[in-house]
Amino acid sequence: MEQKKQTHIQYGLISGMIMAVISIAIYLAGWSFKPGMSWVPYIPFLIGIIMNGMAYSKANDGYITFGNAYGSCIKMSMIVALVMVAWSLICIFVFPEMKEKGMEYARAEMAKNPKMTDEMLDTALNMTKKFWNVFLIAGSVVSTLFMGAIFSLIGAAVASKKGERPITDNF
Repeated sequence: MEQKKQTHIQYGLISGMIMAVISIAIYLAGWSFKPGMSWVPYIPFLIGIIMNGMAYSKANDGYITFGNAYGSCIKMSMIVALVMVAWSLICIFVFPEMKEKGMEYARAEMAKNPKMTDEMLDTALNMTKKFWNVFLIAGSVVSTLFMGAIFSLIGAAVASKKGERPITDNF
C-alpha cells in the first residue's frame, strides 16, 4: 500500500494564522463582544479545510477515500487548534485587558437574567475570573476541534475521490 501525500500541515498553519490575525483585528476594532463576531474567524477555517481536502486529493491523484480525506482534514483541525492555543496564550500576556472586558460583558449578560441574584452573579464572576485562562484555552481547543470535525465532513465531501489506488504489477 502506497503512502499518501499529506497537505494538512501547511493548510493548518496558514488557516490558524489567518484565524489569529482576524481575531486580533476584531478585538482591536472593539467588536469582540458583538453578537455573531465570534463566528467570523471560522470562515477562513472552513475555506482552509475545503482547500486542504481538494489539495490532498490532487496530491494523491484523486486516489483517496472519504475516510482518507476526512482524516487529513481532522489532522489539519488539530494543527489549527494548536495555533489557536498559542494565540490564546499570547492574548493572556499581550492583551491582559481582554479579561476585564470579558468580565464586564459577562456581568452585563448575566444581569439580564431576572432569576440571577447579586450573590449568584458575584459567585459566577469570581469563578470565571479565577479560571479565566483555563476557560480561554479549553474553549479555544474544544470549539476549534468541534467545528473542525463538522467542517472536515464538508472538506472530505468536496474532495474528488477515485477510491484506493489500484494494485499494479511493475514487472
